[in-house]
Amino acid sequence: MVSIEKTVGEVIRELRDFRGITQLELARRVEISNTYLSDIENDRTEPSLKIIRKIARGLNVDWRDIFLLTKYVNNGQKRKY
Repeated sequence: MVSIEKTVGEVIRELRDFRGITQLELARRVEISNTYLSDIENDRTEPSLKIIRKIARGLNVDWRDIFLLTKYVNNGQKRKY
């Protein structure tokens, strides 16, 4: 079975790029440091649900969509995100 795995950070980065927003601009919108946002996007840290919700608002998307875009099926198992 072919599967595509995307992390929360990858989805956030793709949505941000699609919207044409810089890391610095999004970080300012959601009141976090751009270093922290970079760490999230590069999977060096896992954000809390509170932070994911803030980022989603900054991207003008529903926070649940971030999780929906991370799901994949691999050998019959769904990713925990």
